[in-house]
Amino acid sequence: MPDPKKLKVGDLVRFVSLPEEWKNPEYVVQEESIEFMKIMVSRKWPSRVHEVDEWGFPWIAARVKEKGRIVRHTWGILEKTGWRLVRRRV
Repeated sequence: MPDPKKLKVGDLVRFVSLPEEWKNPEYVVQEESIEFMKIMVSRKWPSRVHEVDEWGFPWIAARVKEKGRIVRHTWGILEKTGWRLVRRRV
């Protein structure tokens, strides 16, 4: 499993599934987070890490369409599953 703390600003990540960690009954996930992640998984293009916080976790910014409007979201990649690093073509 990849370590999210190894991601750097500018890295590209693709969300491929809901995180396995979310299946743990002790792991609390809001319905809005599940819906947002389903949108990210359905996308055909990767997301770029735009920030790494003070604890070393990477964050992406995404614009998604909600109720006919474009809404901006930020998302911290805290889980080790559900995403993969996208290698740039040379």
